[in-house]
Amino acid sequence: MEKLRLQPTIRFGPNTDRYLESEGAIAQALANGSIRISSRLLKLSPVQQQLVLLHELAHLQQLASTGNDPVRALEAEAWDAAYAWMQGRSFTIRGKANAPLNATAIIQGGSEGHPHAPIWYTRSPVEPIGNKSTITVKEVAIQEAITLETVLDQMIAVKGEKEFVLVCHGSGAGLKLHLQRGSTAGAEKDVIFQLASDRPGKETAFDGSTSVTPTKTDEDLATLTRLSQPQVAALRAKMNQVRNLQIRHVAFRACNMGISPDTMEAFQKFFGAASVSGPVEFDSYGRFSPTIGVDVEAWAKARRKSGFQVSIDGGVAAGTRDTDSALVYNILAASSSREAFRDWVKKHIVDGGWGSTGVIYHGVKVRHALSVNSPSVYFVRDQEFIDGLVYFKAK
Repeated sequence: MEKLRLQPTIRFGPNTDRYLESEGAIAQALANGSIRISSRLLKLSPVQQQLVLLHELAHLQQLASTGNDPVRALEAEAWDAAYAWMQGRSFTIRGKANAPLNATAIIQGGSEGHPHAPIWYTRSPVEPIGNKSTITVKEVAIQEAITLETVLDQMIAVKGEKEFVLVCHGSGAGLKLHLQRGSTAGAEKDVIFQLASDRPGKETAFDGSTSVTPTKTDEDLATLTRLSQPQVAALRAKMNQVRNLQIRHVAFRACNMGISPDTMEAFQKFFGAASVSGPVEFDSYGRFSPTIGVDVEAWAKARRKSGFQVSIDGGVAAGTRDTDSALVYNILAASSSREAFRDWVKKHIVDGGWGSTGVIYHGVKVRHALSVNSPSVYFVRDQEFIDGLVYFKAK
């Protein structure tokens, strides 16, 4: 085994047991060079104990290298290392897991907000944004009275930040936010395009010809936005402060906002971001708990009769039933065993994400499932979730 770059500190005890149980794990390596160990590890055989510890030691070395390799690749490498070291063979760790935390998630709060989103990003900060890329959240900012202006204020206030996740209601028409507190105008695509047109621009037609797009004055925008000229000027001043930040990426988590390329382009120009992304299905966050120890085939059959869309994978059945609102749904799940459900969560949602309070998830609700046996929710680790993200770059 190659020499460790970090000398591990072992943490154990009742508090560690409770934490690891909530994470669905018996051991966990941390970036600070420590390993949490559950007392449940002592119930395993000596060989299994040694494998787990070697696995976590491999993770420590991965965490010592700056990078953001895929979780599945890191896990596979850690197990390969553990088995090699058990047999006395050398194994060089090449995986990099110490990703720079560089994004702020701005989340809509209040009665119409997303109460599970802050918990999700606290526990699961890395997620896909399309274009084979991920974003990593280091800070969560909850806005109880969110508007487009307060979003700009937050972006300006976070010094040096280059990436943002924006969690709020939206659609292909734009963000369902008022422009300012007390205003009645919303952040729809057409309004955003014209707000962003504060200087001459250039358009390229399908035939390759170009034309200059005119500047929209504050007076022009006052009528469209139902704001005063000074209010328009103040909003545009903040818009240009954000543009000057030279933001690398804004990941929109606003229902199916990504379904409209024109909307994505409008907001990319407004924020002056190098790129933006958003889902084409209905983005959502929530919590659910499984029923354990059941015949999942029989369970699924019964739920389908009562109106649930249910799919089965790896000994776990998961289904949804729509409510009176097209965007609100309930998830039910059942598993043949705790182990099967733990593996299912790890495959679709997050490592160690199941505890006594259930599973916090981030996924997209599919409006039209392929069949009665197909999933109606795709979670962040599902390829369908990743494929459904639209990634728009500045032209």
